[in-house]
Amino acid sequence: MSSIITKIEIQKKNKDRVNIYMNDEFAFACDAALVYIHNITKGATIEKEGLQDIIDEDNYIKGKNCALHFLERSFKSAKQVVDKLTIKEFDIKTIDRVMEFLKQYDFVDDKRFVDLFIKEKIKSTGKNKIKFTLLKKSLPKELIKEALNKITSEEQLQVALLLGERKMATLAKSEKNALKLYKKTWDYLVRNGYDFGIVNEVLDKITENDNNEQPSEEEHSEDNYEEDYKKLQELASKRYNILIKSEPSKIKLYKKLGDYLLRRGYKWDEIKKVLGDLINGVEDL
Repeated sequence: MSSIITKIEIQKKNKDRVNIYMNDEFAFACDAALVYIHNITKGATIEKEGLQDIIDEDNYIKGKNCALHFLERSFKSAKQVVDKLTIKEFDIKTIDRVMEFLKQYDFVDDKRFVDLFIKEKIKSTGKNKIKFTLLKKSLPKELIKEALNKITSEEQLQVALLLGERKMATLAKSEKNALKLYKKTWDYLVRNGYDFGIVNEVLDKITENDNNEQPSEEEHSEDNYEEDYKKLQELASKRYNILIKSEPSKIKLYKKLGDYLLRRGYKWDEIKKVLGDLINGVEDL
């Protein structure tokens, strides 16, 4: 079945689009460029199949413009673009064409996105936080894992140590309690995406540096030390038996128990030793 084009008018609010009338009734709107591409003129006859081709092409142009606008401010993952076009109610055929175009001209490249993101964030953020952020952006787990595996523990430790020293120096201006200062720095590094093993090593190094800068003093006799350590073990064991009933995760258990003992006034090097005896393998996770 064919219809006759009786009117072509430019839209008032968007000069790049036109309204097409067929048999004196509004039929559809499309991109102005399609008028020339498909030789749409007043008085011309269009078959049903030809009309569908024009509509499909118009949807593609709109979808492409929508995607490019979405990508203007920042690089996006392929999944993010697909989700955006889906929300805008573009059909699957149109979305596939748009994604093919975007990938062909490197507007979308998940591997490059992951590599660039990690290169920027690794200077101030731990692998755990980077991984979580990339997963939220709907990037493939395999790409994330592959890229993060290239980051060595030494690289992470170097950055974490610098961040830890800076944070502790800033906190020390208002926090005079050494234990609270230590705990706040611990929490900061963990929130920033560093695993417990790296955080422990950072704080050990900071503590070691502090001890080297101060004259050593024998605060307790060996007997007193052993007695205090035994009390710490007993306290840690009791708390551990309570926490283990509701917390199956070794990592969370390690942190909760460590925080508890820090609040009770024990030194981290002693706490770390006790935790190592109670919760095996946490630093290797």
